[in-house]
Amino acid sequence: MTLTRWAYFILIVALILSALLFVRMHVAAAQGATPAVKGDAEAGRHMAQAWCTECHSVQWETAGTGKFAPDFTVAAGRRSARWLHAFLRRPHVKMPDFEFEPDAADNLVAYIVSLKRR
Repeated sequence: MTLTRWAYFILIVALILSALLFVRMHVAAAQGATPAVKGDAEAGRHMAQAWCTECHSVQWETAGTGKFAPDFTVAAGRRSARWLHAFLRRPHVKMPDFEFEPDAADNLVAYIVSLKRR
């Protein structure tokens, strides 16, 4: 190989390694970054136990025992905090029409998100 080809080869390898390092750092940062959920999860747990256990299973220990509504543990694994907030603001066909104060909704969402298995 000539000197020019070696230089191109080294340049290409350096670019590929840099790109792989950048992708690895980006993926690692995304995995470690959990969006902050405002609200008090403990207050949300009390609220869920008081208002939601009629239809939902609201904790890991009782998963699968809800009467007809989805378990909170399932919702935690499938839904984002943003989706849960939007859901709580909409009227529901099969669910009582609760009108949550913003802090109460934040607390309930914080609790549901805390149930997500890591």
